This record gives sequence, structure tokens and C-alpha cells, in this order.
Amino acid sequence: MTKGTDIQRRLALLKKGLKKIALDSLLITDRTNVAYLSGFSGHDSMLMITLDENFFITDSRYIEEAKNSLKGFCVKLVEVSTYDTIAGIIKAKRLKKIGFETMDLPYGVASRLYKLIKTARLFPVKDMVEDIRSVKDPVEIALIKDSVRLNKRVLDMTAERVVPGLSERSLAEFIESAFIDEGARSAFEPIVASGENTSKPHAIPTDAMIKNNSFVMIDMGAKLNGYCSDITRMITLGTIKNKLKKVYNIVRVAQEKAIKIIRPGVRISDIDAAGRGYIMDKGFGKYFGHSLGHGIGMSVHEKPTVSRTDEGCVEAGMVFTVEPAIYIPGFGGVRIENMVLVTKNGCEVLTR
Repeated sequence: MTKGTDIQRRLALLKKGLKKIALDSLLITDRTNVAYLSGFSGHDSMLMITLDENFFITDSRYIEEAKNSLKGFCVKLVEVSTYDTIAGIIKAKRLKKIGFETMDLPYGVASRLYKLIKTARLFPVKDMVEDIRSVKDPVEIALIKDSVRLNKRVLDMTAERVVPGLSERSLAEFIESAFIDEGARSAFEPIVASGENTSKPHAIPTDAMIKNNSFVMIDMGAKLNGYCSDITRMITLGTIKNKLKKVYNIVRVAQEKAIKIIRPGVRISDIDAAGRGYIMDKGFGKYFGHSLGHGIGMSVHEKPTVSRTDEGCVEAGMVFTVEPAIYIPGFGGVRIENMVLVTKNGCEVLTR
């Protein structure tokens, strides 16, 4: 459960960022960011964070709950329109330079708001809250570990059900039901692919039956108490072709090489290069197209993106996946996905 001290720390980091780019406020409309900064997870709410005051804006459906649960926020009821409420805050606080989340607020909404506020200016802001979210605090790390434990337990239950004659779709449905039974839900639609279907990175489960002497890719994640987990495993049945064994071992070693160099200060692109480079050296580079991994927390995909183009550096407290893969059309694919927590001296693999 998020504590008031965690919220205060997050808001302090945000305000420090606002000062750095000379803004006097930020309008936050992304639902996940609203929850992260306030602890409130209801729909149709937003925040206006100024340098000296925090406003929570919502309608009559959530006003009572917000007033009773939020600490450190001035809760504003939308009586006529959200635009008027925001304009009222801007006028009362004499705000002049207002940031907005460029990846969430539609152009039409921003344009209408700009016409209404008149004397103030709007500035697009990208990833300010997401950058703060990329480094997890101890409470978040504990919640992520809870989600991982549940995910591993349901994965074990699922693996026991993998037998010839069972459909991909039925396995995916079992995963989703099992999470619900455990008081959670799927963080994303489970990926269950067998045989040649494993060459599709995000294969949609079908009615295709799992065959003996074959292999199954299962990519699944739990969302428990607001935090996600994500694991991909390969399950084999019967006698497996030597080519698949070769590909699997290449992917496994690539992951080990990437994880081995993870520690604070290492460039994110170097982590991608460590795994991708090994796959390329083995002659399978053209069969690995996506990034090596992604951040995970309140969302199943968030910062950082572990890719060739990210020149940022790893920080202690980051949690992300490492998921090298090889996908060969007409044959099949292998992906192994683990989650890691960056520690002060290296990293901890959460999903062993």
C-alpha cells in the first residue's frame, strides 16, 4: 500500500523537475500517473501540480472518496466542465507556464484549453512522471515481488496442464481464470503459441492443438495490487529437434551475457548490445527484431526501454525485463524472459 511519505517524495521529485525546466505547474491526465502521484485509482480524474499546492480534479462520482482518502491535495469538484475547473485554478494561482502530458492529452483538448486560459501558456512535457516512475521505491519493489511470486505460481500450474491435444486458447483462458481466482488479473492477454506459431512474437492463442514432440511458448503476467510481472518460458513435449535445442541455448546464453553486465551506471544500450551481439555472432541476428527488454511496474511496459537506441544509464531501483529471442518463420521461435531489479552493486533476477 502506498504511504503518504512515498507520495510526498514523488511529488517533491516532480516539483524539482518543474523548477529545472522553469514551469510553474503540470497538468497530469494519464490515469496511471495520477494514481502514482496521488494514490487514487479512480477513473476520470486529473491532477494540477503547482510548486506550492497540489490539486486533485474529479467529478461527483469520486468526490466523496477523494476527499476522504487523499492527504496533501486540494480536491476540486468539476461542477460545469473540466475546462472551467482547470481555468479556475490557473486564474486563482496566477499560473503562467503550464506543462501538459503531450503523450496523453489530445491536441483538440489542449487547443480548447489554451483558448480558455488566455493569459497563460501551455508547454508540452514528455515522460517527466514516467522518468520518476522508472526508479522504484521499496514499497513498489515489494509489490512487484508479490506479483512475481503469484505469476510464478500460476505459471507452474499452467505448465502442468501442457499436454498433447490441448488447445492454445484453453491454456490462455486457464491463465486468466487462475489469476482472477488468486485475487489478481492478467497484466496483458496471455501469449500461448505452439510449434510454428512460436515464430510470431505476439502470437494470438488459437484453437490449434498442442502436439507431441513439439514446444510451447507461454508469455504471461499478473497485475496484483496495482503492480505487474512478466515471464516468458518455453515448454517442450517429447523429442525435440536439435535445431530448436541450438536456438534455445543461444537465447539462454544471450540472456546470461546481458544480465551479467547490469549494474548502476551501465548504458542501457550496452545491455541490449550484450545480448543482441551474441545472437548476431551466432548468425541469427536477423531473427531478433524487438528490443531486449522493457521497464515494468504499474504498467507492463514502461521506462526504461532496453534497446539499441537508449543511451541512458541504469539506476539502482529500476526493474525491467531481459527477453532475447530468435523467431524463424516456418519453423518456430524461442524467447526467454526474466525480470531483474537493479541493486547497488549489480542486479537481482526476480523470476528464476
